[in-house]
Amino acid sequence: DLPENQRHSAVLEWMMIRADQAMTDGTFVSDPAHRQYIISKICDLRTTCAAISDKIAGRMPLCYTHLVTILVDSFVWAAPLALFSELGTWSVLCVGVLTLFYSGLMDLAKIFLDPLDNED
Repeated sequence: DLPENQRHSAVLEWMMIRADQAMTDGTFVSDPAHRQYIISKICDLRTTCAAISDKIAGRMPLCYTHLVTILVDSFVWAAPLALFSELGTWSVLCVGVLTLFYSGLMDLAKIFLDPLDNED
């Protein structure tokens, strides 16, 4: 049995064997350029499959994302108090813009931290 993160290798090996058999049988064109092209594409596919497991394994720790969320939320909540003394009623508009941008950046950062949506 293969580990879960290497099961794609068995399928790719099977594809390589079948392509070689097809070239031997005459189903595929059996020139060296064609053989090299098929091997190259299967190797590219293997690289792509390995990159998916690397992306999943390279996630940020959950405590870091929670800390950043708390910092952004506290900044957004404290902004009206800090801005009111200098801007007066204009602080309402400024706080709305700050909330829009910082909340949007926070959502974008969460998407970058988990691009494949593996929250479970």
